[in-house]
Amino acid sequence: MKKFITFLLGAAVAFTAAAGINALEVFKPNAPLPQGNGEKIKSAVIAPYRITQATAMLRANRDVSVPYNLYVDPGMYSCDVRWDDDENSAWNLRYRLYSEEPEVELIGSIAGTDFSGSSTGYYDITLPAPWGGTNVRGGLNKIIYFRNNYNGTGTSGNITYTIPDGYEDATFTMKITTATTNDGSGNLAVATPQTAAVNHTFSINETFAWVVTASTGQKITITTSDANYSPDIALIEVYTGDATDMKKANEWTYANNLIKKSYTITDLEMATEYEVQVQAIGANGTLSDWTRSDVFTTLEEEPIIEDVHILGEVDDQVWASDAGTKMEYNPATETYTATVHVGADKTFGFTTQIDPNDELGGWNYVNLYRFGPEIDGEGPFDLTEDQLGKQLPLGWGLDNCTDVHVLVAGDYEITVSLERNYVIIGRLSEPEHGYDIGDVNHDGFVTIKDVTSLIDYLLGNDSGVCLICADVSGDGDVSIKDVTSLIDMLLGNSSN
Repeated sequence: MKKFITFLLGAAVAFTAAAGINALEVFKPNAPLPQGNGEKIKSAVIAPYRITQATAMLRANRDVSVPYNLYVDPGMYSCDVRWDDDENSAWNLRYRLYSEEPEVELIGSIAGTDFSGSSTGYYDITLPAPWGGTNVRGGLNKIIYFRNNYNGTGTSGNITYTIPDGYEDATFTMKITTATTNDGSGNLAVATPQTAAVNHTFSINETFAWVVTASTGQKITITTSDANYSPDIALIEVYTGDATDMKKANEWTYANNLIKKSYTITDLEMATEYEVQVQAIGANGTLSDWTRSDVFTTLEEEPIIEDVHILGEVDDQVWASDAGTKMEYNPATETYTATVHVGADKTFGFTTQIDPNDELGGWNYVNLYRFGPEIDGEGPFDLTEDQLGKQLPLGWGLDNCTDVHVLVAGDYEITVSLERNYVIIGRLSEPEHGYDIGDVNHDGFVTIKDVTSLIDYLLGNDSGVCLICADVSGDGDVSIKDVTSLIDMLLGNSSN
């Protein structure tokens, strides 16, 4: 049985060789893979993956084997490519934007420079197949054109291109560039049996393209409505597919003479499909076929989500000695939020990085990543009633920001936006003063010491006071007026 199978395999290889078929060409580079729908394989990339080319090691009538097992590992703007090859030591790689649209290919062209051999200036010419036409002429000024009702004779002219084998109801593009001569302007129309004629009036040295439908054996026909002769033509091109928007980005980009079986493609666009192929270079410089295209998609950009921590004197059930309160990120608003309870005369700050320090309760600021309300001068930032619920600009680093000094105890909702660089602090509960009005030094008693503390504060010698308690007059401000009100309170002359 084994001998019989071996015989069949040998016969198959011999048959393909005798028929001039290369075993590797069963799956040609860029050709559709043998799936039920005939479509090219596309890999949805989330993690590194590979396409195994088991046929790549067959070498019927090939001097250089094709690399196999192509691996791709895309990032946002790059892609790592690796491959296997047991026999070669140098390779070429190429890549380009991937498109599911039929590939545009130039299949025919004629140029005016091909017909300038007469010494008489202008002369009748016969275009080589698959080109043809009637009353077609060339000239020393390197142009072609055709006569149309020349001198009122009623004879028409045209240029044609016959579609080659293998096409049925296919899309083609005919692109015409007129000459730089004085007669390079005028009317031309293009049509096929399936596409009605469309006219275009050319300026001198202008390029215009028509997209038409045709099948094998049918003709793309160029005519003119101008009397006597058509515009002078410098170049006519025929492409398969729609070539009206041929993008340079769809051309191959090459990396040649690689000596490692890996390469990193860079400068890619994120969330974009590309295709990549590899080719081996044999010892004698002979090149292998290209591998089949491996299609990959670069990754979409993901927001860089920092860890934001509140450090300081806050009460929170999720507080950790080595991490403070970790704020919760909301991707919809790109903000960080936390709800904490803060006592009167307590401070806290923010950071994206923590330096473990057991002597300071398990954490410490890393000054480079420390942030808080922006300051112009010395801190801390006193959180007054009029600043609640407002966007406070953030500063970064030890010299540009400060901690928040909470004057009134309560539950606070804190929102931070690193994207727009602000913090909002709102109080969710009624103020919890904790001390009586007048207890400026918050020692639990209202005495002459509080007058001294208030005067020191107003002179700039002492900031460690309860400002809510110091606002004895109740006008929302702490001033010399509050000293008078506090003295009146102590003398029993105030209703406070």
